[in-house]
Amino acid sequence: MMNMKQHLLTIYTRTPLHVGSGTSVDVVDLPIMRERITGFPVIPASSLKGVLLQLAREKFDNGAHARNSTKPDAARVLFGDVEETLENGQKKQKSYAGCIQIMEAKILAFPVRSLAGCFAWLTCPAVLERFSRDVGKKLDIPAVAKDRVVPGAELIVNNQVVLEEFAMDIQPDTNNQLANLAKQLGKLSDDPLWKSKLAARIAVVHDENFQHFVTTCTEVVARIKVDPATRTVDEGALFNQENVPCETMFYSVLTVLPPRRQVTEAGFDPSAKLAELLPAANPPILQIGGDETTGHGLCEVKRIEPNNL
Repeated sequence: MMNMKQHLLTIYTRTPLHVGSGTSVDVVDLPIMRERITGFPVIPASSLKGVLLQLAREKFDNGAHARNSTKPDAARVLFGDVEETLENGQKKQKSYAGCIQIMEAKILAFPVRSLAGCFAWLTCPAVLERFSRDVGKKLDIPAVAKDRVVPGAELIVNNQVVLEEFAMDIQPDTNNQLANLAKQLGKLSDDPLWKSKLAARIAVVHDENFQHFVTTCTEVVARIKVDPATRTVDEGALFNQENVPCETMFYSVLTVLPPRRQVTEAGFDPSAKLAELLPAANPPILQIGGDETTGHGLCEVKRIEPNNL
């Protein structure tokens, strides 16, 4: 496409994240969203679009639209809008698509308990290959056999790595690929823990092992509803909720196209407006998903141009 520009968006969870898929008949009443085929956790594009639209309301036009249903003109161009017109005395609605295409946020690294080093950031070849394809950046991906691991130095105990209840043998990394990979991925977040500990705590496991960990090692917490009148638990109001743990890394790709509607601002540049909304330096902490009032879903959201990776 002509005049198309892409931006990488990384999402690093600072607190547990719950983007729910509705109710369930399973043990978990409120599960998280997952990909249908792989079972990997995912953040839908619609959730990201709502978060970015609210950020635009708060930043553009000096925050004049922050707490009402109106949108700044720039936000209407970036994220789309529905306009009402009068034709022959009748109201007609005309929809305009936004000029930013938002890809669902896919998982890149998932934290699990480790006997050494406190926790490990797990990833796998399939996840890394998808990331490489989506952002157009070649990665140094170690090959790993099933039930084996290519680990960072802090994770090794007696020539093994113990993740959750599994003791895994070490896959030799003769070409120093893990160190190269950690260097490439270290640019994806400004979080001090990620930047200082990724090289020592990253672990590449087989695709099937990764699938097992992301489907069985999320947080499941019991929640209650309190009756405000009696300040006791409502009868039948106990439920289990699944969360993505803090220290998880997701990524999305934003594709910026020319505006789909007429723009009143002279020289309007959608990519420049997106950069104003999400500056590359000092990435904002945004709230994504549910349970805002209990501190869930606080994430560092960083915009990176793929050429800067």
